[in-house]
Amino acid sequence: MTDQDPTQAYQPPTGLPEAASAPPAPPAAPTVVPPPGPPAAPGFAAPEYPGPLAVATAPLEPVQGGSRPGRSKLKWLIAAVVTLAVAGTAAGATLLLTRDAGDPAVLSYAPADSVAYAEMRLDLPGSQAAELAKVMKAFPGFEDQAAFPVKLTEALDQLVGKATGGAQSYKNDIEPWFNGQVSGSVGPLPSSADPKAVRAVALVGVKDAAKAQAWIDALVKKDGATTTTETYNGVTITLADPKGAAADMAGMKGAYAIVGPVLALGDEASVKAVIDTGGKSGLPTNAQFKQAEASVTGDRLAFAYVDTATIVKGAQTLAGAAASAMPKLPQIAADMVPAWTATAVSAKDGAFIIDTRSPHLAKAGAPKNSESRIPGLVPADTLLLAEGHNVGEALTRTKDALAAQPELKDQVKQIEDALAIVGGWDAVTSWMDEAGVAITKTGSGVSGGLVVTPTDAAAAEKLFSQLKAFVQLGGAQAGLTVKDETYNGTTISVVDLGGLGNVLGSSAGGMIPAGGLTISFATTDKVVVLGYGTDFTKAVIDTAAGGPSLASTDRFKTALKQAGASNSALLWVDLTGVRGLVEGMIPDLGGYGTDVKPYLEGFDSIIGTTVPGDTIDAATLVIRVKGG
Repeated sequence: MTDQDPTQAYQPPTGLPEAASAPPAPPAAPTVVPPPGPPAAPGFAAPEYPGPLAVATAPLEPVQGGSRPGRSKLKWLIAAVVTLAVAGTAAGATLLLTRDAGDPAVLSYAPADSVAYAEMRLDLPGSQAAELAKVMKAFPGFEDQAAFPVKLTEALDQLVGKATGGAQSYKNDIEPWFNGQVSGSVGPLPSSADPKAVRAVALVGVKDAAKAQAWIDALVKKDGATTTTETYNGVTITLADPKGAAADMAGMKGAYAIVGPVLALGDEASVKAVIDTGGKSGLPTNAQFKQAEASVTGDRLAFAYVDTATIVKGAQTLAGAAASAMPKLPQIAADMVPAWTATAVSAKDGAFIIDTRSPHLAKAGAPKNSESRIPGLVPADTLLLAEGHNVGEALTRTKDALAAQPELKDQVKQIEDALAIVGGWDAVTSWMDEAGVAITKTGSGVSGGLVVTPTDAAAAEKLFSQLKAFVQLGGAQAGLTVKDETYNGTTISVVDLGGLGNVLGSSAGGMIPAGGLTISFATTDKVVVLGYGTDFTKAVIDTAAGGPSLASTDRFKTALKQAGASNSALLWVDLTGVRGLVEGMIPDLGGYGTDVKPYLEGFDSIIGTTVPGDTIDAATLVIRVKGG
């Protein structure tokens, strides 16, 4: 992404599709959730410890054994994948896991035509064992690193037991054959809605093939599925035989096979595609994938890849005749979709870091990165800030692109004509440099508004003077009044919207607070501010005059250093402040104080930046913890 408008200042990692039997991809804003009740998830014994990591996850519904009429024949497959996913995720949806210097087997055996791939690893190669240990010390149960192996096994046993209704144990049933690698991929999208055309496969790393085969065979048998086997390219594939209502699923079969060092579970076609790779012609041989994987370097706790362009094209094909009844997607929308996205999660310097990369789009304009000025203009207690640079240029570029679309040019012309009353499009946008939305604390509540740094302060003042004049001349009929007040040498214009209730009627007027509703605005050489009430506007004026700012706080400075000081867009969330505010507003939270709060207290802040480049655009999201 390049120049941003204030409503799209920061774009966190997106575009990771969900797939049957695939492990979860990293979320745009991840949250670590503790295991429900003791034992608490432990920390790391030592950086060189080769074992897996406990990662908290939301409680999973137990998977009961035995078959019942009407059950899907794929239920046993889902049970197996859920069990393995839980074994690999024992302390939070934030932590999807890592890779070493070479490609793991679960990647090497992923079919080359996969359109989406997500990888989890529990062996924590490289720096991640030590780095993750530093981060996890902020959470209960991770302080005593010497007790890590015992507590880890207890936590994994608890979670696997919950997922399987007590039928499985991580230590006794899974750990003996599981090597810590898990991945999932989605094959080419089908050209029709036929369920048997769907392609998806989960790959699980195996260190003992015989034990792995015995485990999956026993799980399928216990579930009551009838199976058959066949040999394909020298590998034995086990197929589920549909029964009852499952027989209506047009012959779609679940399948699994031990293929070299991996256990493949998915539909029959996908399992055969895994076998065809031989571990040598898989996804790493795909030229686009190689480019995407190379864009995120270093040791990491997760990796995900999406062939965005192919998915969009496949979705349009799948829509088929239905597409003719839908409005045609403007070409500008297709032009703004990158060919691919790659996302990695890592632990570093006391924080979880999510990096996303995608090809730079020519239509987004030339990269322009700089240090953000708005953090120096908003108060130190700002809870949330989302801002973008060169907003005036970005708005104009977007407007021109929309006007070039035949189906949209009339609407754009109408907007330009409407703005003629205040001098036209340029009068409204040409003076805008950075623009951001901020929310700050105000006593026990919050306030907020829009903050803009002007490239031409005189043009900004002229625009707002015209707007004020219009309100003064015609506002009475609309129930609006405006008055000026001086604060710290700056004129603040306050617009009272309370009279709108009488004009709009009882239904719409009910949205206006009983005490009335006011907005205020002010312009100076440094900043233009539009706020809810007057508290926010006054706070920005004080900050611009030299008062304590967000940029002056040590927490923000440390976080920004990790995210990158030079960027085109920035996001800041004070997690500690938001948590305190919510707790103050809702005093009775049941068991929150004992079951949830101790874990949430470990989180400090989130900061994100977008940094467009000549060929690759980068987005970084940093989730910091206390003491990090």
